Amino acid sequence: MNINSILLIDDDESTNFINSVFIQKLDIEVDVYKALNGEEALELLEDSKTDPDFFPCLISLDINMPVMNGWTFLDKYKSYPQEIKDKCVIVMTTVSEDDKDLIRANKNEDVKEFYQKPMSDEKFGSLINTYFAE
Repeated sequence: MNINSILLIDDDESTNFINSVFIQKLDIEVDVYKALNGEEALELLEDSKTDPDFFPCLISLDINMPVMNGWTFLDKYKSYPQEIKDKCVIVMTTVSEDDKDLIRANKNEDVKEFYQKPMSDEKFGSLINTYFAE
């Protein structure tokens, strides 16, 4: 599977910026998009549903955000066509140490990984090698 774009969803702009720097350090050609909450992310995804080159291959999704949190985003994402979801890896990220979040993420078929923040270039590199190595 090829990776052409990544969507970072986090209400903290500095976290989105730092994560985009981590991705740049990997020296891969990929577009990075950012959203500050689940609602903004869904708007981006709606615009890209018909364009497979734009639809993100990897989504880094924060759990706790205003407007629309990660869980509500996942509830709405569930209605997307399976052929789109098959090409997208969702990684939940959180500072929460509540085991219920990990259990809930593991039960969601759209969530492939669950990471404690902060992310790093090593974590992004591992994700890309695991899911997008050719």
